[in-house]
Amino acid sequence: MEEVTQFQFKCTNVVIAIAGCDRRVGVTTTAFNLVCWINAHGGTACYFESNTSNHLAHIIQLFKPDKNGNAYSIEGSDFYMMKELNQDYNFYVVDCGVIGASEPHVDFINANLRVLCGSTLPYEIPIVYRAMEICKGLEFLALVLFAPIYMRSYIKRIFNEDVFFGEASHDLFDSSINNSFHEKLLKNYIY
Repeated sequence: MEEVTQFQFKCTNVVIAIAGCDRRVGVTTTAFNLVCWINAHGGTACYFESNTSNHLAHIIQLFKPDKNGNAYSIEGSDFYMMKELNQDYNFYVVDCGVIGASEPHVDFINANLRVLCGSTLPYEIPIVYRAMEICKGLEFLALVLFAPIYMRSYIKRIFNEDVFFGEASHDLFDSSINNSFHEKLLKNYIY
């Protein structure tokens, strides 16, 4: 088994908001993977669903996790359907769903860190551009999970190099995917 690097996170209750440019671009999976990554790498993190998709209810129904207070615990990570959290964590990862038509979700605006997920097949580029324009004035990292390799230099050029290409995951509890992105996102909190 490969050894997992352990970090020290010297922070409490830092809010990381994750939103998508559109539906089906990996917001919930990215949020779950980030929570699992932090927990596997020496920190504490939980997930909170702050959108109307109700994905967490379906996940709970499928996995039948243990419930501890308001938290559903799956594979060593806590997931919440409401903001009443059982304890403090280093990070709260908030799943904001899709960016609004004219302004981002309030939890996205008020977060300490922000991730905007998108997909960049040719017909999706205008959707990503629109979402980035809506978020203008907010500091965020753009994470593109579904970018064909042949399109990546073009995408970097039109978005002024301001995108990070990540790997798509089909495992909600993958704690090893997108290591370099997670380290970049959390660099100011890792000691």
